[in-house]
Amino acid sequence: MNHLKRLFSDSAAFAVAMMGNKLAALLLVPIYTRYLKGDGQLAEWGLTNTITLILTYLCILGTDAAMAFYFYDAKDKKERGIYFTNAVIFSAGMCVIFTILVLVGGAPLAELIYKGKEEYTLLLPVAFLATLGAIVIQHILGYARYSRRVWLFNIFSMAYVIGSNLLSVYFLVFKHAGVMGIFYGQLIGQVGVALILVWIFRKEFVLQFSRSHLSHLIKYGAPLLPTLISFWVMTSAGRQILYYLNSPHSADIYEAVTRIASFIVLITAPFQLAWRPFSMSIKEREDAPEVFSLVGRALLIVGTIAIMCLTFVMDPIYQLIIGRPDLSEGYLYVWTLSLGTLFNVLHTVFGVGLLIKKETKLISRGFLIAACVYLIGNLVLVPVFHIWGAVSMTLIAYLIVIIWVYIQNQKVYPVNFRFRSVTIYLAVYLSLLMGITWVQANQIENPWIYYALALVVMITTIFATRLFSVKYLYQIGNFLPKLGGKR
Repeated sequence: MNHLKRLFSDSAAFAVAMMGNKLAALLLVPIYTRYLKGDGQLAEWGLTNTITLILTYLCILGTDAAMAFYFYDAKDKKERGIYFTNAVIFSAGMCVIFTILVLVGGAPLAELIYKGKEEYTLLLPVAFLATLGAIVIQHILGYARYSRRVWLFNIFSMAYVIGSNLLSVYFLVFKHAGVMGIFYGQLIGQVGVALILVWIFRKEFVLQFSRSHLSHLIKYGAPLLPTLISFWVMTSAGRQILYYLNSPHSADIYEAVTRIASFIVLITAPFQLAWRPFSMSIKEREDAPEVFSLVGRALLIVGTIAIMCLTFVMDPIYQLIIGRPDLSEGYLYVWTLSLGTLFNVLHTVFGVGLLIKKETKLISRGFLIAACVYLIGNLVLVPVFHIWGAVSMTLIAYLIVIIWVYIQNQKVYPVNFRFRSVTIYLAVYLSLLMGITWVQANQIENPWIYYALALVVMITTIFATRLFSVKYLYQIGNFLPKLGGKR
């Protein structure tokens, strides 16, 4: 019980930085949207972020995840330091190589990626150097997390995110440096914090290159790369395809929508942090499958109803935050990306048995299949349906993941999620939201009548399909106190 309490307390403590960083990033959205006014600038900011994200995956190559294992597997402090040092040097060295390559590529590469905009010649080198700082920070803060240095982790996690963003705002607002200014701020902030952390952790480094230790790290971490790339495709490729196959303006709208839709992360992130330790702590209980079923269906209902209610009032919220008349139609698409985020969280519940039985490769395979469908679907639909093509493929891709993990989960750890009821519920839900979108897009008078009708239909569907009932609330209430007892 003490270990479980420690697990939850550590999760809550480390969550402070994550939630603080996400909130800070969201609060800065109105500034970025108002000062990145040039056609395509908002999209080019997002496009550069997606490039640096894939760069991070390629440079780290899963060695950060491997350190979570070898930190405890190392026979002594010196060997732990050897693993740590080799992970940092390898990832930083890879990033330096990529930075040199884009620097050599120079103007031709920038013109190819940014549709001939000459002012972006140095954008990728600057962004890649900023990423170098971020990679070093990620490794060192990971080491701090494994060492349970909670406050050091939280302080520097927030310092580098908030600090670099404030510097970016300075270059953007006061120096009018546009997209380049954002990454100048990232470069100064992230490299600065990285140097401070290197100094603080200087005694933890063991300057000894070890091919065997590095090989262990890569062999453990590299198999994670296909899953990371699949996730990157599903979260990043849509905006790039819009930028190249549709227009920079459409990509601007999509970027704004993505930023607003990410608000749902503030709701889902605490659940994600708590779910893994919670599910593992009760997996031996006889009633665990029933609890998993209840949690999955409750999360689906609460999450979807919350997104529907937000959709009713999204127009004024979106216009207030974005503050750009040329991007005003974006509020129509927010619910699709928000729902995609919810589906991403739901797959961990519908696939809980795969986590318990250590069949995580099946989850990775599901993401790989969904990423391929997402990519092909975008290439086909975006030229025809523009933004709707991109956002609809987000929903389709995550639905594929949910269906895949559910089917695989039932083979190794059957849980009665009432999937037939879930399917009917989602079909009704999606139909109603498409109807609400049509009402909003056509500015039908008295839309609240349609909103009220939609809520009544959804509540009726919940009980008509027996997806949930009042008695389940009593079951959850009776179960929770038992968590403090014997297992």
